[in-house]
Order: sequence, then C-alpha cells, then structure tokens
Amino acid sequence: MSANNDSVDVGRMLAWAGRPRETPGRHDDYHRVVARYRNEPDFAATVDAVFTGAGLYLLVDDRDGIVATANADSPLRVTASDVVKRAQPAHRAAIGAVILTIARTAYPDAAMLDDPDRVAVFTTQSVVDALDRAVQAHAEATGEDGPVDDDLVEAWRQWAGLQIARPNARRRSANDRPGLVNRVCRMLTDAGYLTARGDTDGGTWLARPRFRHAVTVLCEDSDLYAIVNQLTDVDEDRP
Repeated sequence: MSANNDSVDVGRMLAWAGRPRETPGRHDDYHRVVARYRNEPDFAATVDAVFTGAGLYLLVDDRDGIVATANADSPLRVTASDVVKRAQPAHRAAIGAVILTIARTAYPDAAMLDDPDRVAVFTTQSVVDALDRAVQAHAEATGEDGPVDDDLVEAWRQWAGLQIARPNARRRSANDRPGLVNRVCRMLTDAGYLTARGDTDGGTWLARPRFRHAVTVLCEDSDLYAIVNQLTDVDEDRP
C-alpha cells in the first residue's frame, strides 16, 4: 500500500484512539485499521513511531480496539490533577482518592488485570465503604511514628468532611459521599472507561476494557494507588 495511504490510516488510528467509547466491532473503518496494524508489521512500525513521538504508549486489540496511554512527559498527558482542577477546591483531593479507590474496587487483586474476560462490576456504595475504611484506618494510624503524606492526609480530610447520605434519599448531592462517587463515575463513563448498569446500591457500574488497561498502568507507577490499596484492605467485618 502507498505511503499516502499509510499516512491516512495512521491518522485514522489517531482519530479512533480519541474515541474511547467505540470498538472495532461497531465500525468497519475501525476494524479495518486495527486489522492492518495487527497483520502488517511495516504499517504497525509506522504507527508506533508516530504514537511514540507524541509520547503515547499504544496497545491495539482486536476486541478492545486502540488504547493509547500518555507517558509522563507527553504533551498529551492528562492527569487526575488536571481533571480535578475543575472541581470545587474543597473536593479536589477527595476526587483523586475516589478515582484510585474505584480502580481498586473494580480490580481488588492485581491478577485480575491479566484476565481480559473478567467482568468488573462494582457499586457506588462499595466505593464509599472502601473509602470509609481507608479514612478509619488512617485515623487509627495517626500519631504513629513514620512519614506523613500531606496530599493523602488532605484527601482523607476532605472525604471525611463530606456528608453521609440520608437513608433512602431520592436525589444525590455532590456534597455527600455517594453523590461525589457518582459524579466521578459519570465522568469516567463519559471518557469511555465505565458503563452505567443500574441504580443498585446507589449506582452500578461496569468497567470497560479500556479501564483495565489504564489501571494496569496506574498499578505500575503510582505510589498513591499502593497506599490506597493497602489501607482499603482493612477487614470489613472489624467492629
């Protein structure tokens, strides 16, 4: 195929990478360029070079499609901090903690990230419960010898400052804990990471394959995720 056609299809790869809610199974053009990448080594090398130049790590799967993850020095990188800047100052650190805890709740065992057939479903209440346990564990650890992570302290402080939802409340406020979790889940849904499945326990959410790939990267390079994972392992049945 000509260099001109290669350039056009590299552009199509970039375009589809920017549409995270779509899959190759739903679009012939998407399926076509994914098949080219998987079956034509020279074309794949050209695509990899372009994405690498933009600071993007590329994963291409027949079923899941194109998942592009920005490296730390990529000009296209969008961090959790960038996302939460648009939130109320009183909620910014808590939103970061919610995102990390959603990841941990969807994939409580790292081995689950290696299973492409796992259906990761979680509820709003399960995320709220995990964060409540983390705050409790942090409070119990306060005063013990050891380094203090100011960012983590602020995240727990903001979460603890949110209202506890009224039982059987018909409407959720962003100022209560389930309301904030739902707000973050809707944001992740809009970005193509989650799918809303129902209203059980405040909301039921399905993690899409794109989220699994993102969490894999998160586990590899996030110290904060490791801390959240440790704290939320507190025994749920503990009085």
